[in-house]
Amino acid sequence: MAAARETDASITGMPSKKSQAKGRAAKALKSLQFANPGRQTEFTPETSTREKRRQTKTSAAGQTIPSKNKVYDSRGILLSNGRDLCDCLDEDCMGCFYACRKCGSNKCGVECRCDRKWLYEQIEIEGGQVIRNKHA
Repeated sequence: MAAARETDASITGMPSKKSQAKGRAAKALKSLQFANPGRQTEFTPETSTREKRRQTKTSAAGQTIPSKNKVYDSRGILLSNGRDLCDCLDEDCMGCFYACRKCGSNKCGVECRCDRKWLYEQIEIEGGQVIRNKHA
């Protein structure tokens, strides 16, 4: 008897209850999909500009300073001649500055000498006297 109903439904063009349920489910799934997702489907967090910036920032923080650009080593000693020169440029000075916050040395001026890339070329005193660095 059920087979007769299915054949009658297919003859009359009316869909059965099962096919109607499938149609409703398909319609519901279609309504849940994005109508126009645009660039959201193309987005990958690995290639986003923000992620690239973050990766370069973290990789740059972990890099060491190349030795050819440094003037002082990690202990604050000149690489060119191995001298422990005070920032006042006096070769006999034992340290005339306050103790450095980073390394504790009394020979560091405004900035710590450890791994520093620059050195003082000369110091001008208010009276007109100029002290030049012999090691520059």
